[in-house]
Amino acid sequence: MKKTLLLFLFFFTCFWACKKSRETAGQLPGSGLLRVHPTVYYVDPNGDDANTGASATTAWKTLSKVNSVTFLPGDRILLKSGGIWNETLQPKGSGKTGAFITIDKYGGDKRPVIHGGGKTNGSSTLLLNGVSYWEVNNLEITNKVPDGMSYAATGVRVNGGSRSGPFCTNIRIKNCYIHDVNAATAKQPNYVKGTGGIIVNGKLSDVWIQNCHIADCSVEGLRTTGFSDMANRSKNIVFDNNLIENIYGDGIVMAQVSGGSRVTNNTVYNACMTNDINFAGIWTVASVNTVVAHNEVYGMKGGGPNDGMAFDADGWDEPSATDGDVFEYNYSHDNNGGFFLFMSRANNITVRYNVSVNDVGKTGAKKLFLVQNSPNKDRFVYNNVFVIRNPVDKMFWEGSGAIFSNNIFYTESTIAMLADKIPDTRARFHNNCFYPQATFAALEWGKAVRSDNFYEDPLFVDPAPGAGFEKAKGFGILPSSSCRNAGMFIKNNGGVDFSGNGLPAGNPDVGAFQYVIVSGAGSSLKKTPDQR
Repeated sequence: MKKTLLLFLFFFTCFWACKKSRETAGQLPGSGLLRVHPTVYYVDPNGDDANTGASATTAWKTLSKVNSVTFLPGDRILLKSGGIWNETLQPKGSGKTGAFITIDKYGGDKRPVIHGGGKTNGSSTLLLNGVSYWEVNNLEITNKVPDGMSYAATGVRVNGGSRSGPFCTNIRIKNCYIHDVNAATAKQPNYVKGTGGIIVNGKLSDVWIQNCHIADCSVEGLRTTGFSDMANRSKNIVFDNNLIENIYGDGIVMAQVSGGSRVTNNTVYNACMTNDINFAGIWTVASVNTVVAHNEVYGMKGGGPNDGMAFDADGWDEPSATDGDVFEYNYSHDNNGGFFLFMSRANNITVRYNVSVNDVGKTGAKKLFLVQNSPNKDRFVYNNVFVIRNPVDKMFWEGSGAIFSNNIFYTESTIAMLADKIPDTRARFHNNCFYPQATFAALEWGKAVRSDNFYEDPLFVDPAPGAGFEKAKGFGILPSSSCRNAGMFIKNNGGVDFSGNGLPAGNPDVGAFQYVIVSGAGSSLKKTPDQR
């Protein structure tokens, strides 16, 4: 009898485990029927969690129900267009190559709205935790901490692998609107910098954040966080064509990445809304070969006592160093804190074919660059346009150790100092246009190496202020400009100018715009230790 009872219990346990497995991985939840894989699930605030969720007429009601299911490759979770949920979404399961798990909307054009409510410290309205092969489209997300509370909070958080675990991979977040995330700020309890709009955290590969609108968030707009040791850094992270505005802290940060990452075609407006601590518009740190291109950064008024720049190649020690990052074809304007920051461990950085207009404000340090000197001659700043409209205290703050070639420096105001530290031979200026001559000739150049610079009006096409890349094109040059064919040839120069026009095989124009290509014009200088 005892043996029979044990056998019964054994078979009952196996049956129950099998049943539970089917409920999470192969069965329509609550139906008792095996589901056809992959499955489309519907969620509607007017639905019922007792339903199968397998059609619009049998939709689930809550996100809690979604959170209770482990989804399989190819599954789709569709939220009712215009539906509103006051809870958080934390789906489980992973897709696979060719079979992403997808979250999207159905039944109309309006985005489904998820209000996370910020009810606990460290909350995220949408959390993708340790999963792979997910695509999230067309959601509206908030995470507003209740009045009187001070919590860390995030709109969308993607948590990848741990240092000891495998990479999570292939996450796509597209066409989402994330706003009103009021996480604790720098001087409040529970402040965590890695909170805000969209945070990509941990060990990840092949992540795309694209066509999203992130607004009215603290602390950050869009950023990665993770591990600084190279083997565990994220890779192939792409932030593309996002609008980021009204951000307490940084606009975009690409951090702890080992290669293949890009920050492209984004607009950052009115980030760095505070001077509590240092923030910047778009910056990289612990980054290798990241490309930052075709972005517009403008309207930043804060950024702390030392920062507030449109762009920043960061790094203060070996683990945090940037190496090989390229900043190109960007338009920055009307930022109070300056154009660019080179930190001391920013190595092998290229800044080329950018347009900077009115990036020296009326308050703070009143600088164009902050350059922390490096023992290496490996900062290359060439073929940019810098238009200064307010009085400058120092054009270069802390140092000036970089190679400046083929740039236009044009000021409509005064410059008190070239640099707060007298330049040494690490500062090199070749084939730049400085205008007006009286302003720049009066500056203390120290031991800076200078050659073939000139001081004539560059003759801009239409130098009018304003937002948008079409306005930036007004800082091209007229046919009669002395900048034409006046630049030095630089190898590996990207091949095109700010507008995408091809570059000549010989001397290019000075500035960010190539007026006309003259094949083989001028010299074709070989790369020297001071040039790329």
